[in-house]
Amino acid sequence: MPWLPYHHDWRLACQTSIGLRVHWFGRYAGYPDWTVERSRLAADMISFFFVERNSCWAVVNGRQWVLKRGDLLVTLGGDEFEFGHDPSRPHVSLSASLALEQGGVANALLCRKFQRRYTWHKPEEYVTEFEKVLVAMASTSPCRDLEIAGAILQWLAYVIGYLRPPMDRSFMEERGIVDKILLAEMWANARLQQVITLGDWGRAVGLNAVYFGRVFKRETGLRPMEWLNERRLQTACHLLASTSETVSEIAETCGFASPFYFSRVFRRHFGQSPINYRKTQR
Repeated sequence: MPWLPYHHDWRLACQTSIGLRVHWFGRYAGYPDWTVERSRLAADMISFFFVERNSCWAVVNGRQWVLKRGDLLVTLGGDEFEFGHDPSRPHVSLSASLALEQGGVANALLCRKFQRRYTWHKPEEYVTEFEKVLVAMASTSPCRDLEIAGAILQWLAYVIGYLRPPMDRSFMEERGIVDKILLAEMWANARLQQVITLGDWGRAVGLNAVYFGRVFKRETGLRPMEWLNERRLQTACHLLASTSETVSEIAETCGFASPFYFSRVFRRHFGQSPINYRKTQR
């Protein structure tokens, strides 16, 4: 029989992992007594407030904004805000509050640098895109959740494409540090048998020893050498339970200076000798 390729050998066209949370999405106000009392937006959320008709005002973090038809106000996690309008001329707004989890980030939208206020040159275009989501939300189809998620993502793509907010450099730098720590863990895991110094470890990911030690503890909760010791002991446990290697061989594989030192560290950490641990596991 001739060899056949598997379908997963084909070139990947697209792959993403997205989690969508929506706290509100709709058309609001239009009546005289509309008001939003002083509130604070949840830390992992972002809110888009668009004025469809007439005008209103908002106070965000102590600063007042007068919003007219076509204005879009953006509030970010932690912002304090309140809203009001002239009761004799009630406004109508399109408002949404949501989070887009992507790549392990709780809300990827917060990784962008939004201005506080934007003005839409064609307000009716924004309204049309927003109403597509409202139509999906009114659906009674068995695929309603998929329809809503698809419509919201399409609306978000329209908004981000129109505003073009740049990535926040401070976030990108922070994300870069996290990536370096993950790389440092991989680097150490591949060298458990070797003597690893803090200086060599930091240089492997382009950081000086002092800064590397500080950010490593911040991201993992352990100092680098504490983490390395834990990893070596975890590997030793696995080898004791799943192989017939001697204690001396395991000590060498896991980077301990001698089997006596390994046994002493193991007993101090687990309360029993490597030999006893192996017996209990079997």
